[in-house]
Amino acid sequence: MVYGALLNHTGLVGPVEVDVKRRYTFADIDIRRSAALLGVPLVGPPVHPFRSLEALRTVSLFFGDPRCLDLSTALAQACWGAGRDLTDSNVLAAVVAETGLQVSGLEPRLQTTETKACLRESTSLAIERGVFGVPTCRLGDELFWGHDRLPHLAARLAGAIPEPLEKIERLLERPRGVERRGQLGETPGPVR
Repeated sequence: MVYGALLNHTGLVGPVEVDVKRRYTFADIDIRRSAALLGVPLVGPPVHPFRSLEALRTVSLFFGDPRCLDLSTALAQACWGAGRDLTDSNVLAAVVAETGLQVSGLEPRLQTTETKACLRESTSLAIERGVFGVPTCRLGDELFWGHDRLPHLAARLAGAIPEPLEKIERLLERPRGVERRGQLGETPGPVR
């Protein structure tokens, strides 16, 4: 799915688009901690945020192939673990080849109407299902957002966490106790 489309749809901005969150995410702790806990190398992309459309279209080309998850993982490792530039078509082709998938004609295939439509459709489906950020996993109608929720998903799959007992609608029916912003983009008024 196209992250920028999710952000545009929800009116949100990515965490690294906010200076204080960018510093925390990169320079201070969050990504380094996560990489250390997962035991994975971390170099990070050459620039961030970066245009990911071609990488996403590359994955879209192989949706029906059982190695698609391997390709997604290899692209993430290439970018975050090895610092390779996913906006470079040579890097994309190399990762596709490393995964054992068909590289021939990759660049023109990324520009086809069908490939673009596939990515648009998967993005629309994600929005329709309530996805607002990445990564998000879905189990039935339940969403697990963020890499830090993967243990929750694993526990849920193992039966260690029950299905939600209280419907979210009941919680959402409760009134808000405070409104910080009236409309998207408005700044809050003075505290009284």
